[in-house]
Amino acid sequence: MCAHLAIVAPAWAGDGTVTATLAEASGPAAATPGDEALEEAVRAVPAAAPPVSPMRIRADSLLADGADWPAGTVGGQLDRDTTLVPYGKGALFVPALTNPLDEPPVTVLRGGQRVAEGTTGARIILSPGTYEVRVGSGTVDQRLRYQASVEEGHTTIIPVSWAGLAVHVVDEAYSSLRASYELIRVDDREYMGIGFGTDEQAGEPVTTWVMRPGLYKLVRLGDTYRARRDFATVRLVEGHHTHFLLVLKADSGEFAGGGEVPEDELFRARAGSFGSLVFGGDVTFNSRSGVPGLNDGLYFAFRGFLDARASLQIAKQPLLLRLQVEEGQSKGPNLPWQKSHDRVDLDALYVYQLKRGIGPYVRLGAETNVLSASRPFDEPTNVEVVDADGNVILASRNQESFELSSNFGLTTIKEGVGMNVRVFKSLFAETNVRAGVGARHRITNNLYEALDVGTSTTTFRRIPSSHQVGVELTVLAVARLTRWVLVNLELDSLFPFDNINNTVIELEASVALKLTSYVSVNYVVRYLRDRAIFLDKDRFEQDVLLRFSLEIF
Repeated sequence: MCAHLAIVAPAWAGDGTVTATLAEASGPAAATPGDEALEEAVRAVPAAAPPVSPMRIRADSLLADGADWPAGTVGGQLDRDTTLVPYGKGALFVPALTNPLDEPPVTVLRGGQRVAEGTTGARIILSPGTYEVRVGSGTVDQRLRYQASVEEGHTTIIPVSWAGLAVHVVDEAYSSLRASYELIRVDDREYMGIGFGTDEQAGEPVTTWVMRPGLYKLVRLGDTYRARRDFATVRLVEGHHTHFLLVLKADSGEFAGGGEVPEDELFRARAGSFGSLVFGGDVTFNSRSGVPGLNDGLYFAFRGFLDARASLQIAKQPLLLRLQVEEGQSKGPNLPWQKSHDRVDLDALYVYQLKRGIGPYVRLGAETNVLSASRPFDEPTNVEVVDADGNVILASRNQESFELSSNFGLTTIKEGVGMNVRVFKSLFAETNVRAGVGARHRITNNLYEALDVGTSTTTFRRIPSSHQVGVELTVLAVARLTRWVLVNLELDSLFPFDNINNTVIELEASVALKLTSYVSVNYVVRYLRDRAIFLDKDRFEQDVLLRFSLEIF
């Protein structure tokens, strides 16, 4: 009875290339007492590779490798993998040290062309033949290279000759920190890449570096191998996964400490309930004199915001709650104070992960305005108010202002259920997509929009309440370009079942340049297409502001 496993026995070549010999695991009969897994032929790698002495490997020993890996033993990983090998095909298997989704992908080439790509910890289906397999972090030239033969009906296993590294970034209060670092291999001073800390306390996974064994140096972003301060070193051992704790000063990003730690000393995702609270604002002062179209004098504007988050454990999965409050006022010469920003947004999201990065979701959100808003006229003006059908329902003369919205003039309630998928994740960026069935309920309270602005009469339309049900699609993306630059994108859309022309598109994008831990320059763009509110026009806003913020907890 054939065990259907081919084992790649790696060896280091002089140029750093990993070459291999293959041994086929056969039936229980054995020529050598105690060697129950290996008997038949040993085949060398193609002649193009440096010569390597054949070696005999016990298959049972290989399958037992990884008892201390987070991903479990090689044998256990093979048992959990449900990939079926079709007739006439073979498979390649690269063991995982940690969660396969947190490790770099495996690339398979033939004749210099990429023929397949997969993850560690899962079989990659291939036609019989000889392939080049690239494993690990870094550029194409930095990744480990193997030559492996795949046979029909067999799974070729590549034994782990690399090392794994997980860098856990925390501040001096031992809280997870979204900060960056650079990694350099000491042996040849080769730059490996930029790494980022994650919010581990909220359950966000840490990316695993997969690299050659050896000594590595961590430095601040922008520093070089010759850095004499703000650096740390770690030695990686073949077949071992290392947890490295990097302590940074939150306000400056300076290294405060670091070293290898046992896995049981790491903090875990916080169980039960936890939360955070950030508040801040910005102030603008302008002086105008002799500017056409503007009154001479001082202009004032201020804005404040609050961002509160909480997480509650339900069925071992987090229910995420977020409250955002943004209020702003502005005043010009000889003009009353007017609101420039007024938004209160509460969102709840629950995702039950069937697998890492995929699972059903349920969400509920509500957004409203707290303050009323009025439109002043330069001179007494006649006002007409019409309903949705154009019928005049109110007329008044010689008005100095008109109230466009009362308190809580527009309340939007969003509901949705569907599937959440993490479609992309790297050291630098992450993208999630949600798709399902959603609903939008807009409840209006004395809400109006201007239709016709004349010299003597201005017409306003009363906006009615509305309800829509359809297919919703949400895209969330974040990119950490450097330690100082953060890009966020959120696209929320609804395609109604009754009328596709009433499609709702809501987009918010921002670029933040962090100056210090408390101060940043932000560029924010907001776009809204909603024909239930705005008949024939879209809403577009953009702001550039110097933002001050303080995290309470």
